[in-house]
Amino acid sequence: MLIVYLEKLNAFAKNHANARKSLATWKATTEEAIWKNKQDVLRDFPKAKMIANYRARFEIVHNVYRLIAYIDYDDRIVEIRFIGTHNEYDRIDPATI
Repeated sequence: MLIVYLEKLNAFAKNHANARKSLATWKATTEEAIWKNKQDVLRDFPKAKMIANYRARFEIVHNVYRLIAYIDYDDRIVEIRFIGTHNEYDRIDPATI
């Protein structure tokens, strides 16, 4: 899969050293993946939560942080829409971000 807005991920990792390893694992797994549907995502990330409007929520550092991505299965694109803490996550609508 092609990850779009990777700079969001890199900037977050730069400012949150404890997230770097988890984010690197998420990135590597996602780039190698061929997701055709939500079951494929859940196979690679069993703790992910599928959200409306082709979005998925991924747990980063054992759910210390959350990452929301829009997934275009046909074009094989994963677009990072949000990454942040639980408090920051609570202030957004994950289905529309």
